[in-house]
Amino acid sequence: MTENVPDTAVQTITYKRQSHKRKRADLLTAFPAEEVHHELSDKHCPDCHHKLTEIGAYPIRQELLFIPAQIKRLDHIQHAYKCQYCSQTNLSDKIIKAAVPKAPLNHSLGSASLIAHTLYQKYEMKVPDYRQESYWHKLGLAVSRQHLNNWGLKSSEYYFKPMYDVLKKKLLTRPILHADETYYTVLESETVKTYYWVFLSGKHDDYGITLYHHDPHRSGRVALDFLGNYPGYLHCDMWNAYPQLPHATLVGCWAHVRRKFFEAVPQNATEKSLAKQGLKYCNQMFQLEKAWELLSDENRYQARQEKLKPLFKKFFDWCKKNESTILPGSKLGRAINYALKHQATFENVLLDGRLELSNNKAERAVKSLVMGRKNWLFSQSFEGATASGIILSLLETAKRNGLDPEKYLNYLLQKLPNEEILNSETLEAYLPWQEKVQTICK
Repeated sequence: MTENVPDTAVQTITYKRQSHKRKRADLLTAFPAEEVHHELSDKHCPDCHHKLTEIGAYPIRQELLFIPAQIKRLDHIQHAYKCQYCSQTNLSDKIIKAAVPKAPLNHSLGSASLIAHTLYQKYEMKVPDYRQESYWHKLGLAVSRQHLNNWGLKSSEYYFKPMYDVLKKKLLTRPILHADETYYTVLESETVKTYYWVFLSGKHDDYGITLYHHDPHRSGRVALDFLGNYPGYLHCDMWNAYPQLPHATLVGCWAHVRRKFFEAVPQNATEKSLAKQGLKYCNQMFQLEKAWELLSDENRYQARQEKLKPLFKKFFDWCKKNESTILPGSKLGRAINYALKHQATFENVLLDGRLELSNNKAERAVKSLVMGRKNWLFSQSFEGATASGIILSLLETAKRNGLDPEKYLNYLLQKLPNEEILNSETLEAYLPWQEKVQTICK
């Protein structure tokens, strides 16, 4: 008996593969070139010994050369000038000296560029002080980890804290904020854990601001002290500190809802699984949001009213229908209870087209700290933990505004020591979205 064997499926590739060779060429073009010529030392024929005539030269390969960092000493020489006329007509000589820029820290090896680089390495590249200590020794600079730590503390106290305060005032005027918190270890603390809180402006805000605030506690008092009577929208999780804010409109994170249903889905679950059905509702919400990403705020608001609002109603009706049939202590029971308990907060995303379905922006900001925490492990003192939060705030805020964070710290450490008063009016010119800062620190 002859069996019917189905024809082999033929896949037609309709796209053009990217040329890796072209990518490599474009990458190499970005670097300055230096030619290395390979010539014969003896330009005579090895057989007849007559002189050889060059007939051409052509490139064989391109490679990148790594040049290690260098330390150069700058000797600042101040020139003095004497006015001969004034000196002759007065009892004393008139001497005028050229202005010399002030160093960020007096009587210290820490110049603006050195401090900026060490802070960038620690808070952006997550290299702790003890590793940097050996790095600087390798370059011939005998500085200890205590020196490096002191540079960060003093720079934060003298220059970065005033900048942080100005950014905080700006942040509290923004219509939409995100918030989250994570634990941290401080050796001086009487409690096992202290906490970093992160507060940042919204995705579509003109001012990209991310601030880290260290506090021994995780209570609502911390949120109240930092945000006060903030009247705008606040994206957050359902931690009970945030509902204590008197005037903020809380916007719940649907990523947390989705995560709870995802964790409740059993292995080898079928389409009839209730947890999988709940997860499907959440996935549909995020798919709609992704499709609306490029819409204007007004059009996104309208689209949510037409499609997302009915989907919310279906989801919560489904939760109410199945709530009584699920064990409250099970993973699915907890997921359904979580969604229904905070239903009004989760539905607040419908109030404004600028709002987001999740609080992932704050969680990504927290992740930057968590990655560093794995390397630093702890801070010795509350002062050190506070300084770390301030420095990390300036770095993350610089990145959100398209700046090179190391260049930005270097710029601040060069300019701020020469300002007579560091107040709001003076520091306004150094905010990362200012045109001059953008030009210098890109």
